[in-house]
Amino acid sequence: MADTVHSGDMSSELTHFRGLWETRGNSPVNHSPEIWDERAQEWIDDLEADGDDSHSTIARASATAEYLRWRGLLKAADTVVDVGCGPGAFVAEFAKSVYHATGIDYSARFIDFAAGYATERGVSNTTFARHDFFALDIAAAGYERAFDLVFTSITPASSGKGCLEKLMRMSRAHCNNVSFVHAGDSLAERVTRDVFGHDFRPRWDGAGFYTMTNLLWLEGFYPETYYYDDVRDETVQPSLRSASECAQLCRHYDEEDVKKVLNYMEKLGTIERHTEFRYGSILWNVNRQDKRK
Repeated sequence: MADTVHSGDMSSELTHFRGLWETRGNSPVNHSPEIWDERAQEWIDDLEADGDDSHSTIARASATAEYLRWRGLLKAADTVVDVGCGPGAFVAEFAKSVYHATGIDYSARFIDFAAGYATERGVSNTTFARHDFFALDIAAAGYERAFDLVFTSITPASSGKGCLEKLMRMSRAHCNNVSFVHAGDSLAERVTRDVFGHDFRPRWDGAGFYTMTNLLWLEGFYPETYYYDDVRDETVQPSLRSASECAQLCRHYDEEDVKKVLNYMEKLGTIERHTEFRYGSILWNVNRQDKRK
């Protein structure tokens, strides 16, 4: 017979996972409007280069929206917000079937591009606003219980003390968070071994997904999970951007480390790269909560 989990054990587990989640805001990557404005160009370039192939941000946004519609969300009368919307691909996709879609981001560069991106695609039922989500007063902004779906994907806005509760306070129905659960990268494996002399341990290892799932369950919610795979073979040219991306994936963040990676890539020249990224989606109803502690 399986052991019984006592309420004291559940409380202890809740404290443990809550602590893990609240310390996730202590990222080795700095966050400021200037830094995100500078980094924004990377995502913008990627989105502008995307086509209709199955391995693109546009394809992932489409697959995510298809899943949410299958779950009965993104209905014609719904309002949706994407917190940390980046260049706006998800907002534009969600807007195709909802009453109104809002995107908020820390970067003015992202917000300007996202607004233009939606306009170019003939989507007019959107609003974009620049906010520092960590400092945002959602009541003063009119965001308290304002949305049927609060969406986040690969953003620091969902991490750290109080952020998850703030996201749920914005929703009158559902929240959906997307994060990496697996990252495989042939180039990063070579760089970790040859440049830094240790085995590859990717920055995105699924720890956030695992922590959030357990935290929500222990808080009394019923998280549902969904996975999306993005597998690519591509040719990479040495550049500061590609070196920085690779170094961060290897958990090396200093400028000197990035220079080491760039020097290594320049010696290799044109590089064939195989990547396998798996995204995990957690969906839950903020109104469906039972006491478990």
